[in-house]
Amino acid sequence: MIIFIPIKEKSQRVPNKNFRLLGEYPLYKRCLLKLKNHKVYVDTDSHNLIDMIMNDKDLKHVHPFKRQKKLEGHETSVCDLIESFIKNFKLEKETICQVHVTSPFLKTKTIEDALKKIEEGHDSVVSCNLYQNRLWRKEEYGYCPVNHNPVKLEQTQDLPVFYEENSLFYIFKAEGFMKTKLRIGVQPYFYPCNFPENLDIDVEGDWKIVESIVRLEG
Repeated sequence: MIIFIPIKEKSQRVPNKNFRLLGEYPLYKRCLLKLKNHKVYVDTDSHNLIDMIMNDKDLKHVHPFKRQKKLEGHETSVCDLIESFIKNFKLEKETICQVHVTSPFLKTKTIEDALKKIEEGHDSVVSCNLYQNRLWRKEEYGYCPVNHNPVKLEQTQDLPVFYEENSLFYIFKAEGFMKTKLRIGVQPYFYPCNFPENLDIDVEGDWKIVESIVRLEG
């Protein structure tokens, strides 16, 4: 399995988040260090990041490369980056795991355990949050129940389960991805992850929560 990590120099909602200090290390390094037993590729638009990784004796397992100019910018889909990565490094026969450095509590053991689902016959594995609550959606005419009958009160444990992608990781076969350009195949396995492992830093409030947990872990 090859680990693929896209890292931008500039973040939109949380300025400089990939390079902020979280505990002992910057956020990006915290992620890369725990993947030391894997072959890791970092796709980045940052010359500074490439230099920092190449000159860091603790990150010898990481192979940073410069993102193509046409793929730079906030509008580029991660799937476009993955397609370019597979083509440029000729990885069509590999299994790839895409993660983000913004999930500081994701465990390497979780990724390795999720990989077993590929070996069992699934063509992709998606990290997710599970919801088994009374859900509603808003329509033009008002609110509508999604997974329950409000007239007939049921225990929440008897309600249908909903799966939410949380973007901690996607594991997939490169060959299948190149056919569909999608990280989720036709026989996926949705792998549940719980708090705090499922935390992703998307807004400033997320950073504060993550910082608090790191301080408590101390």
